[in-house]
Amino acid sequence: MFRNMRYKERELSREETIELIKNGKDGVLAVHGENGYPYGVPINYGYYDGKIYIHCRGSESHKLDAIKANPKVCLTVVGKRDLIKEKYTTKYSSAIVFGKAHIISEAEEIVMAMGRMMEGLAPEFVDGAMKCAKDSVKSMVMIEITPEHISGKASK
Repeated sequence: MFRNMRYKERELSREETIELIKNGKDGVLAVHGENGYPYGVPINYGYYDGKIYIHCRGSESHKLDAIKANPKVCLTVVGKRDLIKEKYTTKYSSAIVFGKAHIISEAEEIVMAMGRMMEGLAPEFVDGAMKCAKDSVKSMVMIEITPEHISGKASK
């Protein structure tokens, strides 16, 4: 169903890949966009208990419309990137998550999802973020991504 990695010597273990995703704070979310074009949007996210949480303001956006039409998404996370100019190469680590996105729109679930996102993104701000979510829940949407396949690689 998913392709095997071409450069096996660069493949990260599942544990290393999950750690990279947990430690990441932002990435690019790719969805099936309009008119057959892919749509990639930079996002910040939180990883909590095997799921990825993303926050949206308002209920209308290109990202939400695309997810409603097709819940299959891809999140790319870049861990480190150090350009080694004299060798014409880069030391890097990255992860790709393929999964299905679920739009959370019920008030109580939005607040819980915000807490989960912040637990992964900035644990010291969970309480404040949940209070903020409660206060502005009417203008907020949360997305929960359930990974179906993850892979990671790094130059070693």
